[in-house]
Amino acid sequence: MNMAFLSSFRVGSETVYPESLRTQLRSFSLLSEVGDSGLKRLLGEANWFCLPGGMLLQRDGENSRALFLVVTGSLGVFVEDERGNRKLVAHIPAGETVGEMSLISGEAHSAQLVALRDSELLRVSPEAFNGLIARYPRVMLNLMRVMVKRLQNTTRGGDTKARPKTFAIIPLQEGLDAEPIAHRLSAALSDMGSHSAVLDSSASDQSAEWFTNFEADHDVVFYRGDAPDSAWTHLCLRQADRIFLLARSDRPLPLRPLDMPAFKERATGLPQLLLLHPENQTHDLPEHFALRSGLFESHHHIRVGNPNDIRRVARFVAGRAVGLVLAGGGARGFAHIGVLKALYEAGVPIDHLGGTSMGAIVAAGVAMEWSIEELTERLREAFVKSNPLDDYTFPLIALVRGRKVSRLLQNGFGDIRIEEMPKPFFCVSSDLTTGRIHTHRGGPLWRALRASVALPGILPPVTFHGHLLVDGGVMNNLPVDVMAEQSSGPIIASDVTGELDLKATDDQYGERPFWWLIREGMRGSPSIVSILMRSGTVGSEAQRRVVREQADYLFEPPLKDVGLRDWKAFDRAIAEGYAHAVATIEQKGVPLTDVWTEGPAVAIPQKKAV
Repeated sequence: MNMAFLSSFRVGSETVYPESLRTQLRSFSLLSEVGDSGLKRLLGEANWFCLPGGMLLQRDGENSRALFLVVTGSLGVFVEDERGNRKLVAHIPAGETVGEMSLISGEAHSAQLVALRDSELLRVSPEAFNGLIARYPRVMLNLMRVMVKRLQNTTRGGDTKARPKTFAIIPLQEGLDAEPIAHRLSAALSDMGSHSAVLDSSASDQSAEWFTNFEADHDVVFYRGDAPDSAWTHLCLRQADRIFLLARSDRPLPLRPLDMPAFKERATGLPQLLLLHPENQTHDLPEHFALRSGLFESHHHIRVGNPNDIRRVARFVAGRAVGLVLAGGGARGFAHIGVLKALYEAGVPIDHLGGTSMGAIVAAGVAMEWSIEELTERLREAFVKSNPLDDYTFPLIALVRGRKVSRLLQNGFGDIRIEEMPKPFFCVSSDLTTGRIHTHRGGPLWRALRASVALPGILPPVTFHGHLLVDGGVMNNLPVDVMAEQSSGPIIASDVTGELDLKATDDQYGERPFWWLIREGMRGSPSIVSILMRSGTVGSEAQRRVVREQADYLFEPPLKDVGLRDWKAFDRAIAEGYAHAVATIEQKGVPLTDVWTEGPAVAIPQKKAV
């Protein structure tokens, strides 16, 4: 398809446009009061042109005043953040306008406008626009409505969560066919109620209008690429809202998979990787994958013969992938197991995991696809039958050596890397060197967990490239905000922090002489370990209150009689978490997962007739 050639022609001194273009202009709410003669005159005064996907229409700071009508395709509005990275803040689909603020105010553009796919636009100069509103004053009223609506969207957080609908699936390796994966994903979406389709190179000669109409007739369109650098693949990349790169785990990735011109022209971020496994496993990835994982926004493992992997990717496509975030809380974190049991019984799949400290350990077990039974027994063996915090040492750095904790994590999770885990996973630690949160999305799993549980004063910090990492609860004990940055589906959070559970009846115990403490003991006063454990999370209380609002679904098991070090309350904590979760689900309903809908993320149950 060569969109540089638009099918207009001249008869004498008059330019004649196809009837289809005038039909498309009639669909603009801005031009609802303009008749055929007015549209004909507008076309004679405007410029009709194409903008290939990835190309800039306007740069921020430019003062090129004009109104643009998006006839086909779509535009993205980008701004630069404090780090100079370009961020997508709004979509302008076909049938809408852009540039009206600069046209009316006369000020330079405050954002960049980039074609998200091959697009056709109509440029209306200030002179042509003034003539249009002089003949049809209602056009200005329509334009004001467009501007007010757009301002409302901005104040409400914009439309960056808008569901993408076009996906390119591009094979990275020679001889790899994307057709089976594209059709399996399309079938999974159809099972959810979506009207989806797959396009291949047989559509390469179609017009931009045809693609726009085809996409409008479907909820999701998969553009199936062929050769990595073919003309059709370049078109797929330009048309796609999101890009999936397809590769086999047992073959090397190209040294420079993103060096194609079409990739360099992309403005909407890094692609995602679909990694095919010839056997039903995801670990033992070759070294080249670990080294090149930074080239991708994220990755998904698809194992041969495992339909759950396809359904999980389909939920990511549909914006229904369920993210689960588990808070730290020492022994109180065992309640997460009960919450998980209730979610599984309610039929809620868990697609993306994240957590802090003990919550990170539980979340890692879920990401490893351990059953509830296996997860329960592993944690019972690790924390109930053997106290991991009893290898005390002279407290120069911490109260305990940390060797038992490290050995426990290594024995439990082996040498698997985070990027090898069947389900997407992250955990957080606190970087004492920079004073910022450190999010672990790659590298050895056990070491990331060791950093996330490193309570200051109790466990030694973990060193990472010269940085000191300690328990994530110091800065963010419930990282819902981290999950929200990567997920467009419902986010479930389980917060076991509870109220402050440290009390002291002797307000002078700290001033007592040492001989008195030896004789009388620390009756009515918390121990140093309890104080340090609570200190490791209390600093993030304000952060926790903020991020809780970002969760679509929140569990808060009461756990009044379970302390941070109450390892023997294992079964009781699980039971309380389960009872609370069951009651909450009965009251609130369950997250919508395998349902294609633009509605709320949670389905409220119907009240039973009495």
